[in-house]
Amino acid sequence: MNRRRACAIVLVLAVLFLANYGCAPRAATSAAMVRAGVSFLAGKSRGTDIPWTEVSFDDLAPAGLVLRQCWNGMGMDDRGRVYIGFTSTRADGREDVSVFRYDPKTRERSFLGTLLDVVAAAGNSREGESIPKGHTRLIFADGRMYLGSQSFHDLKGPIDSLPSYRGSHLFAFDTEAGTWQDLSAPLASGVVTEHEGIVSLNILRGEHLLVGLAHPSSDIVLYDYRASRLVEVVPGIPWRQGNPLSREIVAAPSGRIFTYRGTEDPAQRNVKHDVWVYDVRTGRMRDTGIAMANGFWIGQTEKRDGSMVYVSTTTGGLYGFDTAAETFRDLGVMLPAEQRDAGRQILFAYAITLSPDERRIFIVLSILDQPRGSGELYAYDLASGTISFVQQLPAGIYTSADLRDGENIYFSHFGSADELWSGRPRLFMLHVPPEL
Repeated sequence: MNRRRACAIVLVLAVLFLANYGCAPRAATSAAMVRAGVSFLAGKSRGTDIPWTEVSFDDLAPAGLVLRQCWNGMGMDDRGRVYIGFTSTRADGREDVSVFRYDPKTRERSFLGTLLDVVAAAGNSREGESIPKGHTRLIFADGRMYLGSQSFHDLKGPIDSLPSYRGSHLFAFDTEAGTWQDLSAPLASGVVTEHEGIVSLNILRGEHLLVGLAHPSSDIVLYDYRASRLVEVVPGIPWRQGNPLSREIVAAPSGRIFTYRGTEDPAQRNVKHDVWVYDVRTGRMRDTGIAMANGFWIGQTEKRDGSMVYVSTTTGGLYGFDTAAETFRDLGVMLPAEQRDAGRQILFAYAITLSPDERRIFIVLSILDQPRGSGELYAYDLASGTISFVQQLPAGIYTSADLRDGENIYFSHFGSADELWSGRPRLFMLHVPPEL
């Protein structure tokens, strides 16, 4: 075979490969990307798929700090910069949360510090203390990002070990000065809730209150961020083993706060529990009598005008909350009817976000069964109420914090097909311009 003919064959094969496989996920190494200082993976499985980008931060982490997971610990400031906190392991073996920032406009990445280092700088450390989770969203208010923490990973079973944990901290990061505060340090115990964590954080801007959910008690933590004052810790839904609290708390403009205890075991997806509500103006906590199923809440996304909040559950339920009427509507399960009819089930789902044009809700399902699956992207059309498969994303666990701008929605992604539950944590950007 002469050289010219061999080159022609290679060219034909290359064209056929691209026609059949499109632009497969690949490491980006262009000079512009290197100059921007961004370490990422870009991908698009087929020509019709929505492109995506993963941003990694491992190279910015201090020596000895290993990034593991991200459980909803994300936020966005008033300049559109994205913040993300990763469960990490320190060189001394303790677990910590390391926080980074990414600017989508400039592609600049920054390491902002770790929560244990913030506690130490405030003179508020305790020997052997770990902070495995910054599970809450990072909420922006008055120039600062707020984040709650907990001293353990999870407590869904017995809670006999609670006294061995120190408790929760509340942190503030000044987005312009680049400085941290441990807002718990001035408190008598040095923590917001003793022995418990803060697993969820929301905000009532009219009352300038941060609203936290204590784990495992489901007590409601009210903190005035303008006065820098812990206002109250309100007893929540009574604890009962096998009935874990949600990872979300819904706050209505009226000052009423909705909470829920559900289940996590997929085998208990049909078990129902009631939503409770606390009114900050009357101080009354009560059972609403509204029953929900499909697991506890873990994921919410809100319309920009605040009129609707959409809440997802761990085994794939979707509910719409009208903030004016304060009513919930069951929108079904986040799988197309034909898949459900064939016996397919969602085992674990943690990530939902409205599209930039707010016509659809994008959902990434972390683990499915019958057949097994991971990283499947679906879209729920708000006008028609139908859900459809969009595309396959990389396998692993996806979590969300309701982050979007004009063309992107943001998730966290960690794990892989070989190890779903840990490793390779990234900021995951789905590029969804309004016309798509």
